[in-house]
Amino acid sequence: MNIRPQEILAWAISTFGIIAIRRDERAARFLEEALELAQVEGVSEAIAETILARVYSRSCGDVTREIGQAQLTLECLAENISFDADDLARQEFERVQRLPRDYFVRRQNAKVALGIGGVPS
Repeated sequence: MNIRPQEILAWAISTFGIIAIRRDERAARFLEEALELAQVEGVSEAIAETILARVYSRSCGDVTREIGQAQLTLECLAENISFDADDLARQEFERVQRLPRDYFVRRQNAKVALGIGGVPS
């Protein structure tokens, strides 16, 4: 990937404000994206609920290990369906950078209204 995580975080802070550095907010956004990916790949809501119940029935893991496992699992899925995860991330970053900040403010405010987002920027 030609982009660095520091660039992505800098963009997120300039777009969303201070909420971009809240770990709970970033984790919630990651969960949302993971669920959307699972949905598009045919994982049923029932299976997602079963996985959710299993995860929350267990004690918390180590954040560094969980990030590594999430990255490895995503890379494996992308390769399995003949996509390059780095290329897709680069393309998506380029796409979102072209969108106006108010687009993201509206989306964030809608998530706050639904109770699934933090304080809007």
